[in-house]
Amino acid sequence: MLDLTPFWISLRVALISTIIVVILSIICASALYHRHQKWVKVLESFMFLPIVLPPTVMGFLLLIVFSVDGWFGQLLAQMFGIHVVFTVLGAVIASVIVSFPLMYQHTVQGFRNIDPKMLNTARTMGASERKIFFKILIPLSKRALISGTMLAFARAIGEFGATLMVAGYIPGKTNTLPLEIYFLVQQGRESQAWIWVLVLVAFSISIIGIMNMLTDDRFRGVKS
Repeated sequence: MLDLTPFWISLRVALISTIIVVILSIICASALYHRHQKWVKVLESFMFLPIVLPPTVMGFLLLIVFSVDGWFGQLLAQMFGIHVVFTVLGAVIASVIVSFPLMYQHTVQGFRNIDPKMLNTARTMGASERKIFFKILIPLSKRALISGTMLAFARAIGEFGATLMVAGYIPGKTNTLPLEIYFLVQQGRESQAWIWVLVLVAFSISIIGIMNMLTDDRFRGVKS
């Protein structure tokens, strides 16, 4: 009988990391979308690093930061009893790091596509920044937010390199689907690996199909 543990671990990691990424992206984008200074470009360059760097490089950097041999990892362990390396928390952190740029890119672009005159008009009419955020920015950027969320979730559930470096492969604990596929193949159990491969392929096709619907004019409810 097929062990569903990798599926549930991947789903839990992807859901938790996506929630974190959505919140962080909206906060960062709302603070930076209207700024065009050079330091913003530099900051965004660092934000986008996980897109261009190999996942194993990101995993190595995370391993250095959160290892108990390092000062930060040691601080977390001694003061808060938090261990990141070889835990599901490590898998979540790795997924957050690699999927954040995708969500942020969609979110900030969605905010920047909104006509600034509309926002300034709302301000002159006495609308608070909080009201502008919830009544204008979020509603008019909803398609960008949904697309970014789906991409971030897909990236999180398919994360391999950084997760392997930080969380490792511990059956029943950190064996996410990509890791499970890799080690099933290494063990010569290709038939079981094929099942999970087909699951991920079907999931990816679904994500692409839904995103195509969101960008199709026939399915647009509100212009953003």
